[in-house]
Amino acid sequence: MAKPKNLKIAFIHPDLGIGGAERLILDIASALSSEGHQVIFLTNHFDPAHAFDELKNGEYPVEVYGDWLPRSIFGRFQALCAYIRMIYLSIMYFVLLKLEEAPDLYFTDLIPVANPFLKLGNQRVIYYCHHPDLLASVPGGRLKQFYRKPINWFEMKATGQADVILVNSQYTASVFRKTFPQIKKSIHILYPTIANSYQETVRELKAMKPMEELVPELPTKKDKVVFLSLNRFHPAKRLELAVLAMTHLQKVTTKEEWDRIFLILAGGYDPQSRINADTFQSLVDLTKENHLDKKIIFLKSPNDNLKAELLNSCSCLLYTPVKEHFGIVPLEAMLVSKPVIAVNSGGPRETVDHGVTGYLCEPTAESMAEFMSRIIKENVTEMGGRGRKRLEDRFSYESFSMCLGKIVEKAVYDDKDKKLN
Repeated sequence: MAKPKNLKIAFIHPDLGIGGAERLILDIASALSSEGHQVIFLTNHFDPAHAFDELKNGEYPVEVYGDWLPRSIFGRFQALCAYIRMIYLSIMYFVLLKLEEAPDLYFTDLIPVANPFLKLGNQRVIYYCHHPDLLASVPGGRLKQFYRKPINWFEMKATGQADVILVNSQYTASVFRKTFPQIKKSIHILYPTIANSYQETVRELKAMKPMEELVPELPTKKDKVVFLSLNRFHPAKRLELAVLAMTHLQKVTTKEEWDRIFLILAGGYDPQSRINADTFQSLVDLTKENHLDKKIIFLKSPNDNLKAELLNSCSCLLYTPVKEHFGIVPLEAMLVSKPVIAVNSGGPRETVDHGVTGYLCEPTAESMAEFMSRIIKENVTEMGGRGRKRLEDRFSYESFSMCLGKIVEKAVYDDKDKKLN
């Protein structure tokens, strides 16, 4: 079968911010663009000041529909509003679309409600399930259950409408099958990879900089051990684990060891997000309560260059999310040959090789602190080198692009008998 060339591919995504989902679809877009395909983005909201560089720089066209529609009603009904905004986008795009300009293929993710509208127009659709959205809903009383029931049902039906369904890890695949047993279609794993733009940033790094040069709040000390957390300030990321682990670490290390240890909490911070602001403040308060002001430094929204420099100069990455769908940051640490301590659940179980490239801990401060104390005594250079090799063997950009090419081929030609390897 001939490899599809010069396709027009549209990505439909609710909000082009700077989260992991946005990074992944941009990586998919970049890989497809490098193969000669034309890429466009359709979205409900796009703020160039809060977006990845590829979109800030206008590398791909972005069309916005429905940003005027509310995101919630008196702070409630966010899911319903998100569905309405996406339905509006789907309808308006087709109303304004010239048939000769119709894309050959659509990628949807996060909110699958666009899928049935696309299929009504006999369009080819790939749906990327980062994680079933209904599982993100906070449990409530009978009224909440009544409200969520039709939305959950519609999510299942809309997801099943896609020609090809993708997930980001074996963990998410297992969750998907348990959540949507009614969907009998095969699902395929497309592991995320590190963005080419970020790899280029890493390649341009010169000698490892002293950490105090990057973070002036750090004292100038020899043999510092600097743990780094890179994650947006959100309750789901469980960043308090890192703060509390530092509290426990002080109890299990000598005074000489403790004097050398520091933690940097860096991550995405949207000034318009109340959740980001509240989470950030709660972490600052927790730090003060535990008298760790001189040991923990906070950094808001570091750019890619600073992220790369921080990873390159730190001793070890701490990755705190529990039941993370995949998690790209551990791969970014492995790219610069740094060991990773991650919670033993979700996607990191597939990326971190326990005792070889880092450690998998239980979701407790005591367990994380135990492995942090081991890192202090480890040959981190050797452990980080093994992580770099694991990245190249299993999660390289080349593997990602090859797998993606087979998926696009299947979706475009609808060859149901073709196996994806």
